Amino acid sequence: MKRVYWMIPSLVLAFSMLITPVIHQVSAAEITEQDTSVQEGIDKVVAEIDTLQKAIQGNGELIKVNEAGKKIDEAWDLIEEQVEEKNPEAYKNIEESLYPLIGEAQKPSPDMKKIQKLIPETTEKLKDYQASLQQ
Repeated sequence: MKRVYWMIPSLVLAFSMLITPVIHQVSAAEITEQDTSVQEGIDKVVAEIDTLQKAIQGNGELIKVNEAGKKIDEAWDLIEEQVEEKNPEAYKNIEESLYPLIGEAQKPSPDMKKIQKLIPETTEKLKDYQASLQQ
């Protein structure tokens, strides 16, 4: 009976050793997200918008358009909080066209004309904000 009592703490210790690397991976991902500079993040969002533009100009394949919308959203998520903290007004201005663009691109039946209208508007807002950061 005494053997069972020492096995339980051993199992708990072994389990905690298995979980520790997973906890550290999450922390590393959070650090990487914080280290992404706003400048680089804007470049990434603009690059993903260009990818969406090319998908539409190609044959407008739904899968590529939806995927591009998802990637734009992911790229924006990395810098969204930083932009909002640094300049709430610019943040609001950008999101007035960015979120409709992302939403439309991810729809089952996206309106390509609406996306074509939102792409230059959103790109201009992002580049204007990026230029303001360099001043």
